[in-house]
Amino acid sequence: MIAWCLPPDSATSRARELLRDHLSRQHLACDVLVELELVVAELATNAASYAPGPYELRIVHDHGAPGRVEVVDAGAGAGLIESLLRRPLAVPDDVDELALGGRGLRIVAEFTHGRCGAGWTRLCATGQPGTVVWFELPCLR
Repeated sequence: MIAWCLPPDSATSRARELLRDHLSRQHLACDVLVELELVVAELATNAASYAPGPYELRIVHDHGAPGRVEVVDAGAGAGLIESLLRRPLAVPDDVDELALGGRGLRIVAEFTHGRCGAGWTRLCATGQPGTVVWFELPCLR
């Protein structure tokens, strides 16, 4: 596993940059890399907007290849996030329903084909408990 601290004021841009740099050697199609950047940006934005810091980006390796990306915060929202990720996608009846939030997590679930989730963890930098939101990477081998 590789872990980086994300600065609160630029967590989103830093997470995108770190993911792009790390995956640039993996021979991914450009459109796949763009989608993965969008997903990590959504998770980092949510962490910085709704949870206390510190924030971390982690890439978990499986047999030497990146297998999972995680965004970690010091919040306690794992249960809520998991339920939002699993909520059925429904087309709203009117535009006002779009203001209710949760659209970003639907993007995450759609772009990862449901290979995502949330749970409890400990931050690498501080050891304090927190929430991890993760998504699996497409097979890179």
